Amino acid sequence: MLAVWRRGLLWLEKIEMAVAIVLFASIVVAIFCQVVSRYGFNWPLVWVEEASIYAFIWIVFLGAAIGAKRLSHIRIEALSLAFPARGQAFLRLLGAAVMLFVTVYLIIRLPAVLRIEMRSVTVSLPVQLPRMWFYSVPLLYACISMALTQVYFVAAGAVSLRTGVAVTGIGGQPDPKEGI
Repeated sequence: MLAVWRRGLLWLEKIEMAVAIVLFASIVVAIFCQVVSRYGFNWPLVWVEEASIYAFIWIVFLGAAIGAKRLSHIRIEALSLAFPARGQAFLRLLGAAVMLFVTVYLIIRLPAVLRIEMRSVTVSLPVQLPRMWFYSVPLLYACISMALTQVYFVAAGAVSLRTGVAVTGIGGQPDPKEGI
């Protein structure tokens, strides 16, 4: 079951990475067009800055979700290194459980924020859209993605605690010698 969950998270990570790359490329193209339009034709595109900011916000939250899958967020492990392998496995399991709790709490609380942000719309985009699509929805998506990831890490941590095999990140191909 863990292998199926892991494969699903790998696919989700690939989709998140592809969307982030497309958004980043769109920022580069839009800003290039803005520079050409402003300095070449003396006709600035007023929506480019706002659209770039919104795309960047999405990139940040997609990156946070990807980082959770790869276990690449900053961790302080000085204390855990003083424990034997099973103690370290327990602390990793505890960390994943806390992260799961926090993301689920945010998922529960965010709909109230979404309702408030629906009242505010974009300023300079060609169409007026609720700002929630650029502020709260990316956070909600990242929390859902990270919660799904932490469910895997809690389950894998429980297996690791039982077997003593270390849990590795989701991304890339697993090395059987490295762990789960």
